[in-house]
Amino acid sequence: MSKTIYYIGAGASYGKRDRTKGIIEGIPIVAEIPIQIAMFRDYIAKAEIPASGYAPFHGKYQRANSDIERSRQELLSDIDGMTAGIKEHATIDTFARKLFLTGQKRQFNRLKDVLCAFFVWAQLIYKPDGRYDAFFANVLQEETLALPKELSIISWNYDSQLEMAYKAYNRTGYLPVFEKNIRGTWPDLPLSGRVFKINGSATFVDKPVVEIIKEDEKMTVPMQLIEFYHNAHVDTSDLGVDFTTHLSFAWEDSNNKENMHAALKETTSDTEIVVVIGYSFPFFNRVTDRQLFGGMPSLRRVYVQDINPEAVVQSIQGVLPPGRKIEVIPIRECSQFYLPSEL
Repeated sequence: MSKTIYYIGAGASYGKRDRTKGIIEGIPIVAEIPIQIAMFRDYIAKAEIPASGYAPFHGKYQRANSDIERSRQELLSDIDGMTAGIKEHATIDTFARKLFLTGQKRQFNRLKDVLCAFFVWAQLIYKPDGRYDAFFANVLQEETLALPKELSIISWNYDSQLEMAYKAYNRTGYLPVFEKNIRGTWPDLPLSGRVFKINGSATFVDKPVVEIIKEDEKMTVPMQLIEFYHNAHVDTSDLGVDFTTHLSFAWEDSNNKENMHAALKETTSDTEIVVVIGYSFPFFNRVTDRQLFGGMPSLRRVYVQDINPEAVVQSIQGVLPPGRKIEVIPIRECSQFYLPSEL
């Protein structure tokens, strides 16, 4: 269906840094996460929570501030546990993989929940990567504000940068995103271009929590973060909402696995061009990468946009279908997302 696929990783949400390497816009990358998590912990620890009274949560219920304080201490404890694990391992992914392989289910799930809350926090305090805005300005269809059917996006990112940027163009609706951790009914595929998030999203419900928190003025932002985190660990079926992290890893299974596979297969069946932005093809994701590129029988050209494209050009050889002549072109300029002449 889509002749061109944008295949994006963490570098696509890098944004900008100042002279001291402080984040101006975008999402923390792997090297920045330890410092940023410490800042996140400090943000939660210093948040003002009244000693008495109740706080309303999105029109669903009121909760005693003293209970929210107890939930804060639980979140802080879990942040400390993740921080200790990160120090002992090469990356968060390595730590998560070890927990998963050794059957430490509770610690593994808590790690994902803390990561989810962390990425929500990061997007609340830092501006979105401005390149998404420019990208949508170039590619959205004028009448429908949808992606053209010739272009779809496959993202490995947890963040909601795509959804947040799209909101500036269509304030009355959300960008349709398909991910394996949707809790409700699997939505129908639109005839327009599609967005797929392979690892799910950093949200606790089927819509971006970042936008939900911004729209609420009755509870402070840190208290909302604490409450969303708390609700992910209790039964909220009486509220009619399932608060569960939508963040996951490539090796995890899901109830929507077949839905995702079928939707991706249909979308990439006649793909000819792939634009890779900020993605390094890590070994952890290789099985999935091979499946996705193997599902593009018409693929003839790949553009690799990265500050160090040569390294990615080497890595991509491990996932491209063998025995096929596919041209790989490095693009070093990263100030805007690359728009190939084939569009």
